[in-house]
Amino acid sequence: MDDSIEIFSRLLDLQTRGQSFCLATVIVSNVQNVAVGRKLIVFPDGTTEGSVGSARTDASLQSLALQSLKEKKKRTVVLEDSMQAFLDIFTADLQLLVCGAGHIAMPLVRFAREVGFRVTVLDDRSDFAHSSRFPGCQVMTEDFTTALRKMPLGPSTFVVVITRGHEHDTECLQAILPKETAYVGLIGSRRRIHFVLEMLSRKGISHQRLDEVFTPIGLPLGSESPEEIALAIMAELVCIRRKGVRLARAMRAASGGEK
Repeated sequence: MDDSIEIFSRLLDLQTRGQSFCLATVIVSNVQNVAVGRKLIVFPDGTTEGSVGSARTDASLQSLALQSLKEKKKRTVVLEDSMQAFLDIFTADLQLLVCGAGHIAMPLVRFAREVGFRVTVLDDRSDFAHSSRFPGCQVMTEDFTTALRKMPLGPSTFVVVITRGHEHDTECLQAILPKETAYVGLIGSRRRIHFVLEMLSRKGISHQRLDEVFTPIGLPLGSESPEEIALAIMAELVCIRRKGVRLARAMRAASGGEK
């Protein structure tokens, strides 16, 4: 396969999957083995794909690309030996999927839209899941399992499970957890959460994947009202979005939270 076709096929795949990355393209070069047009893909975690033809130049571009990703700014950079590269930034369109259209969902969706999430609300009750309650969102009134099995998720998808009962929680998570996501959070009492996770384990969901579910959902702020609970959930999503899963879990532990 031609290299240019291969790289563009890979770029299309990454964008389809909702992956954020920086594409470094050499635009000026007087260096042997580093031809104009060569490309390097740099991901937010520092991993790379491809090469511009020089390990030293790849390392320099990796550092510059990570800075551009952090700032979310595309730019032209000048390297040594009269070399220039263009750093193009591709950011994922962050999606929030809310399973359950009850009283917590309304303030949660409002907060999520205000901080830049594209929101989908799913519930099997037509009197709860309708656009008048969730303006500006995709609202789906359908059986949870049926809808989730055909719904594309990915590394830029955050999922909040706040249904009206443990049966629906189990249905949702059984369909969601085999797929890749940025975050999955489950609301409920310790007893309800334990029951749901135990059921999922019996249905074949790995313990490793179950351990990735944030339970109880949201940063432990002492929330009581629907708006306060929604705020705690949103704070957790923003923390993961900006700082990553590890720091979010550390904040939960430091504040007396659980997993």
